[in-house]
Amino acid sequence: MLGKVIDDYKLVEFIGKGSFGTVYRAKRNGLSYALKIFNYDYVFQEFKRNGENNRISREIAVLEKVKHINVTKYIDKGSYIDNTQSYLYLVMEYINGSDLKTHLNSLEDPMSISETNNYVQQILSGLDAVHKHNIVHRDLKPENIFVTKEGTIKILDFGLSKLIDYTSITSTGSTVGSPLYMSPEQIRDSKSIDYRSDYYSLGVIIYEMLAKCSPYGDVDSIHQLYYKILNEPPKSILLFNYEIPNYIDNLINSLLSKNNYERPNSIENIKDLLRSEVVSIEIENSSQEKSEFFLRVWNEKSILSDFAQDGFRIPNCVFPINHQDQQKGLLKLIQSNSSFFIDPATTRLAYDSYSEVKGLVALPYAPKGFDRLEIPSFEDYSKIQEYVKLVVEEQLKFNPNQIVAPFHVSNNTSDNAALKYSDESWFSLDVKFLKEARDYLLKNNIKKDLIMGVCIKSELLSIASEREYFINVLSSLPADAYWIYVDSINYDSGVSQIFNYIKTLLAIQNSTGKKVIAGRVGSIGMLLNSFGIYGFESGASRFETFSEDLFKSSEDSYNMYISYYFPDILRSVPILRKDPSKLVSIFNSPMGDEIKCDCPYCKDKEISAILKEANVKKHFLYHRNREMEKMNSFESISERIDYFYDRMSKALVIYKNLGPIFKPNQYQFIKTWMQVVEKLRIEVGV
Repeated sequence: MLGKVIDDYKLVEFIGKGSFGTVYRAKRNGLSYALKIFNYDYVFQEFKRNGENNRISREIAVLEKVKHINVTKYIDKGSYIDNTQSYLYLVMEYINGSDLKTHLNSLEDPMSISETNNYVQQILSGLDAVHKHNIVHRDLKPENIFVTKEGTIKILDFGLSKLIDYTSITSTGSTVGSPLYMSPEQIRDSKSIDYRSDYYSLGVIIYEMLAKCSPYGDVDSIHQLYYKILNEPPKSILLFNYEIPNYIDNLINSLLSKNNYERPNSIENIKDLLRSEVVSIEIENSSQEKSEFFLRVWNEKSILSDFAQDGFRIPNCVFPINHQDQQKGLLKLIQSNSSFFIDPATTRLAYDSYSEVKGLVALPYAPKGFDRLEIPSFEDYSKIQEYVKLVVEEQLKFNPNQIVAPFHVSNNTSDNAALKYSDESWFSLDVKFLKEARDYLLKNNIKKDLIMGVCIKSELLSIASEREYFINVLSSLPADAYWIYVDSINYDSGVSQIFNYIKTLLAIQNSTGKKVIAGRVGSIGMLLNSFGIYGFESGASRFETFSEDLFKSSEDSYNMYISYYFPDILRSVPILRKDPSKLVSIFNSPMGDEIKCDCPYCKDKEISAILKEANVKKHFLYHRNREMEKMNSFESISERIDYFYDRMSKALVIYKNLGPIFKPNQYQFIKTWMQVVEKLRIEVGV
């Protein structure tokens, strides 16, 4: 056909061929055009049934009226006969550029937010022009969106092509559209579709632009794809690109709603959602940049009250929200005497045991009917928003210094990895929860820092790919601080576990410039502090380690031991409540005078008085305060490390001189920590 002249249009270049016919670049009077030739066999029945008053003629008449910079311009139409075969042709403007699919394939990484926004705004303007003439595109896809050399979007193949591109199009409303971009209603009953079907297709396109993949993952057949479009929620785009702003994530979810009435109702509505990025506000932050200890409180009102009356500072506190009714006095005390934030206890709601705890069941965001919280509970993003709203508002009742976004055990017993490219996980959901919490605070002008809580297994941080993924994601998020629980970091943890744990925390804090708080780590927290980690949490001689198993039991089991903190050996020692002989042996040993405590809660007291729970806790808080003051007195990280390394060296000597009270395996952790320090000093260059 090349070289052929059709009504003054000379065919000079073959562009493409489809089931409907063939496209050429044609020239007339020195100008280029796109000329589409349709085989009359595809359209003959329509002309035969309806004569001049047929859908094709009506669509062409409408095409002539659509004039917009982002819509391919209609030029001409006609018919001709070649070798007794009748053809219909349509002439449109020729676009010097490439289709969006080709453009996306040429990119090594997903499209940037700014470029995506630019293209989407143009697509919306073009669609608006088409929809205003009562045309539904019905096959909006990257191949039908061209980008000119100047970056202008041109929408192709609307109107007429929908009537002749597919032989199955009849008045019965048979299926039409490219499968991946088809809305659920196109699959169910295409005769009832409206402009909102194009919005769905746009949602898929935006998803591909920002993630370079399909919202439904890999599929084995067209039937499986149809099933997913009709029945399964799209995969969270945060699985592929955690830097997606929350307002864009919400827009995509809205566009991909299964029901058209749940999607935006107009082009202007979509543009409003694209403009809905909340503007950040200044947050007054009076906290000093120094290392901090966070006390996880539990039934300690009188202890903290007495401690304050004795002239000592109540440390920062973490208050578990499920105790709000049982420990009102404690909550009131820390509200007026310390900096504190609330543990929203969302971690516990994903385990059956939560239903046995009244304080958890009473939470407004607890699952109903004693079902545990599950990932499928949040397939609808409106449920995510409602959940976040309830969690944040419950904390705001008590006016904490910071707000904690909902978080869960990222890789719980049924999910053994954080890095997942195909399935939703608690980790990816927690990222979404954080972004929703940020939007909620900003939209309501709530000037409080936002903490992202994370629970992750320690062994994953020893896997380079998992560790890097974890750091990359967290460092991209709109959090003001990170509160990180690692299962399990304790006195039995090896060099690799602790080394990679600290390395991870440092990478997050250093790359973001935001505070990292290590959850439930006991004296290991001071090792973290020595390298510059902002803060750590534990209870007063309890809650020194974290593991997922804590959430599988509904109640704290009775502990026959009481833990007495020895700062000189860097740990709390369990002492039988009814038999304090171990403490007596330590005090009576040759090292006894050197490590015996002279704090206000121990000095000149009998063993029985020293081991009263209230005294043990106040003794612990007294020393923890002193340790933090000492740590903050140093001007450099190197000095801190030297100080703590010296403490470990002295502790090791004391342990060796306390044999056989302590066996070598009971102080192996000191040797482990010293190895970690030596390796980390080389790693971070201090």
